[in-house]
Amino acid sequence: MSSRIRFMWRRLNQIKLSYRTRCSAVIPIFTPKTIIAPVPYTLGFSILTLIGLEKKLNAEDELIMTIKHCILFIQRNEFDKAEQLLHVALRQAQQINHQLGITYVYDVMANLALEREQYSKAKQLFVAVSQRLFSDGIAEDDPRLIHISAKLARISHMQHEYTTAQLGFDWCLEKLSAIIDRDPNDNYKQLQAMVEDWYGRLFIDCDKCELGLKYMKSSYEKMKNLKDIGQDHLVIQLNDIGTVCDKIGAVDDSIKYFKEAIDLGKTIEDMPDLGAMYVNLGRAYMKKNLLDFARKTCGYGWKLGVMAKNDDIKSEAELCLKEIKNMA
Repeated sequence: MSSRIRFMWRRLNQIKLSYRTRCSAVIPIFTPKTIIAPVPYTLGFSILTLIGLEKKLNAEDELIMTIKHCILFIQRNEFDKAEQLLHVALRQAQQINHQLGITYVYDVMANLALEREQYSKAKQLFVAVSQRLFSDGIAEDDPRLIHISAKLARISHMQHEYTTAQLGFDWCLEKLSAIIDRDPNDNYKQLQAMVEDWYGRLFIDCDKCELGLKYMKSSYEKMKNLKDIGQDHLVIQLNDIGTVCDKIGAVDDSIKYFKEAIDLGKTIEDMPDLGAMYVNLGRAYMKKNLLDFARKTCGYGWKLGVMAKNDDIKSEAELCLKEIKNMA
């Protein structure tokens, strides 16, 4: 997985201590406060390569460098600087009348708005990008428009417009299925897996956890078979699937997925969410009354939280250990 896509997924699936009930306060990394993003937000599935900007803009070095600096600022979470520089890039593109460059700058602006949870602004910008692409004569089932439509559906989800979001995801998956039948390209499969993951999270928020779990599992099965997917993303997906299993009472399955997430996560240098996964596994053991295992795993999760200076993980682990003590 490219660094851009990893950045997108990590922002999208930021850790959050969401639902806490006795012996079941798993730490769902999937519960997204932000949107897509980790989306590159900007550029996980950005239309950059799809519209061929890099190939066609080689002569416009100044514009390219400005855009690259914008992306760098976004990756550093320096959003104000990124937004200011994007307006500079837009003026540069307009001055040389580079329509493709203008479209791309709008796309980055839209993703930045998503990153900042400015959903209405992001929606307006994505619609503008779509209109510009339509004016260039592309078909409605063009992968570039499907990509944007998926983000618009995600925005609807974040704005609690669940019916609109569902219609959008259904449309995207239908079009992607037809495209992949004609051309089983890994880029299209990756986009399909991303849409399925987002769709699953929509169902989770609508209390349709079993249906959401189905889509999240399908997404994971696709992702793990793609060459350009980072192991860190698969770790997060495994943890999130385990979280949903825990929520619906499938404790044995949750233990299985948490252990898989931990085993894979231990092979990755500097995996920041690993402590949360140990706490999740410990709480699952608590539900099975396997208190020795629970104490050991929650204790190790606490240690990782301390080492990572992550107060959320540390506090959750301490609560877990306190509950184990009360159960003993």
